[in-house]
Amino acid sequence: MNNDLIYFIYWFIKYYLPPMIANSSPLLVKGDKRIDRGKSFLDHKPLFGKNKTMEGLIIGVYMGSLAGLVLGFVHCDSSLFYIGFIGSLSALIGDLIGSFIKRRLSIPSGKPLPVIDQLDFALASTLAYYLLGLREFYEEPLFILYALSIILLLHIVTNNIAYYLGVKDTRW
Repeated sequence: MNNDLIYFIYWFIKYYLPPMIANSSPLLVKGDKRIDRGKSFLDHKPLFGKNKTMEGLIIGVYMGSLAGLVLGFVHCDSSLFYIGFIGSLSALIGDLIGSFIKRRLSIPSGKPLPVIDQLDFALASTLAYYLLGLREFYEEPLFILYALSIILLLHIVTNNIAYYLGVKDTRW
């Protein structure tokens, strides 16, 4: 295998596996403590919607951080736990921003908004990594484009699988 491809795979796993795990983990819990507490925005529409819960946020950050911890252990690099935590937290904030946008556009919870649904979490993690000044994000801009393309495809595939397994109500 080409050394560049091996490096990209390592880079992708290092930076995007924890956010991907964090983004998918809220499906593991059926929370009832809504993040927006049922409040509405200035337009009288919900802030985020009924599917954005504190339980989901907590399990997402926990699972993504755990992935970072395991990666750090495997690679003997304690910074991977912190990268995993920041990536996971920012991923879920990105998901909330995507939900906020959907509510402003009058798209109900669970209904699709293509591209935003697939990439909101990854874009937020990418921004967080940039703001942290992670050198690899400034040195490998094409990796970001490749990573986002892979995430877009993976998100579509995994959402369809979740739909057919009965975990999700909407196929997209």
